[in-house]
Amino acid sequence: MAGAARRGRGPRRARRPVRAAPRPAHLRVTALPLVAPRWQDAAVADAPTDAELLARGGRDAQAGFGEIVHRHSRPLYAVAYRWLEQPADAEEVVQDAFLLLWRKRGRVHLVGDSALPWLIVTVKHLAQNRRRARLRRAQHETAAALEPRFDAPEDERGAVADVLRRAFAALPPLDAQVARLCLVEDVTYAEAAERLGLTEGAVRNRLSRARARLRRDLEEER
Repeated sequence: MAGAARRGRGPRRARRPVRAAPRPAHLRVTALPLVAPRWQDAAVADAPTDAELLARGGRDAQAGFGEIVHRHSRPLYAVAYRWLEQPADAEEVVQDAFLLLWRKRGRVHLVGDSALPWLIVTVKHLAQNRRRARLRRAQHETAAALEPRFDAPEDERGAVADVLRRAFAALPPLDAQVARLCLVEDVTYAEAAERLGLTEGAVRNRLSRARARLRRDLEEER
């Protein structure tokens, strides 16, 4: 009976996902693997240089720029991923670098006839900015979760401060040092790693652990 009822209703229509408007095809970087594989330069002896492709006008301009995107996407993704360690962020940075090149194509100073050196510098700059913004956002979120309410009574603010002092004291010594540098002194992962003789990855891991412990201790006292 149930099977007959299902047959009577007919198949359900699959819902179509809502998608954001795509970038123009000539600026689009297709999905890239987590680690870019070994690649060969798409340019061959008789192929036009990047400078020649950028100089094209009219209907050939977009096709020429699409060839530049095809040539340089993978090495640029590898550069961005080394800085950001997140595939989606790395792809967005590469997209932004190509978009800047497209907008400035008549004013960009190329090294020889290749756009790759300019693109690498641009990707590094964009990736550094994104990483700094990500760090600041994480610091602000943590600070907002930990700071006492200034509209609270003075005795309540003092109690919260005591909780924070106890929470910091309960952290492993190295985790506490990382938390103080990154959350209180507002230094970057790289600076904290250099001061403490750690890798940036170790700083991130210890800071994540310290944040979780501080939040938990503060919530338990409320």
